[in-house]
Amino acid sequence: MKIYNLKCPNCGATLTTDVKNNYAKCQYCGNEFMISKDTESDEKQSDRNKGKDAAEKETNVSEMYPVEQREASNQRKRKTSRIRDFIIVFLIVTAGLALSLLLDKEKPQDIVPKTNLHHFFMELRLDNTAQDVETLAQKHKLHFFRTEKAVNSDTANVIYYKVAKTNETALDKQGDHAETVEIEFDMTKNNTFKLAVYTDPEHITAHVLLFKYGTYYSLSADNTDLKEYAGYYYYNNSLRSGAGEQKSHPPYLKCADAVEALKKVYTYKK
Repeated sequence: MKIYNLKCPNCGATLTTDVKNNYAKCQYCGNEFMISKDTESDEKQSDRNKGKDAAEKETNVSEMYPVEQREASNQRKRKTSRIRDFIIVFLIVTAGLALSLLLDKEKPQDIVPKTNLHHFFMELRLDNTAQDVETLAQKHKLHFFRTEKAVNSDTANVIYYKVAKTNETALDKQGDHAETVEIEFDMTKNNTFKLAVYTDPEHITAHVLLFKYGTYYSLSADNTDLKEYAGYYYYNNSLRSGAGEQKSHPPYLKCADAVEALKKVYTYKK
């Protein structure tokens, strides 16, 4: 037996009743009527319409949802997304720093000298010979010019070297527009190392000096017994005492080594 949802054709009442031999009876007016295939189709269509009405009702309820509550929900979603993005970025940065610390075990060294000429000057020593200078220049792939010349004398008394990055600079074919190292050996004292001067044209008034004995402007150490004069110096004319100053200031500063002297040249401001 099948239960149908029907409408009585006599009184219009909605019925939920069973059907016997294709006949149904209205419990309100007592009318009996026959159930045809069209009636069954109407019933199925009615069921479909009820489902559609329920879906539309749910949609309408959603559209009636207050704007304030929807906005609050969206804000919560945005806040959650921002927190998630922050955590991801934090983890990436932390991992990068950890990897950097693992790979970079040695702290960076703050050393001014960077070129072959810088390193050449740093490796010069007070006991170097003329042959040592030539060997050192070849080691750093530098060019040099050698001659014997007179300094405060009528005859040649100094072996002179000019060392540079290019042969043209060493031969003075490029003027004074490139850094050089000039070295002197005293021929009167068995070709003993006398003086080395590093010059950078970017700092034309400043030099780095390495000398054992001799005279360089107002910096003199002719007496070989004065051991404290030997070493590296930063020389700059602007350090000299100005006119009217009571205290005398020499135009040079003693440095611990070549690196310290070179740093002073590089930090000098015209």
